[in-house]
Amino acid sequence: MNTFMRFGKRIALPSMRQLRHELRAFCAEEEVREECATELGLPASTGWDEIYARRAVAPAATRSLP
Repeated sequence: MNTFMRFGKRIALPSMRQLRHELRAFCAEEEVREECATELGLPASTGWDEIYARRAVAPAATRSLP
């Protein structure tokens, strides 16, 4: 990572390659979150917390008592 001097302090600057990689990873995570939300019948803007909560409840609801 390149460094840049600003106000007497060194600031690390990521390379364009690293920035592109992080952007692609972020976009992929967003696409997966939207797909998971639509599979569960939730809006595409639903966050991971709600998706995890819905997944935790779903198996418990399908269990049958003997």
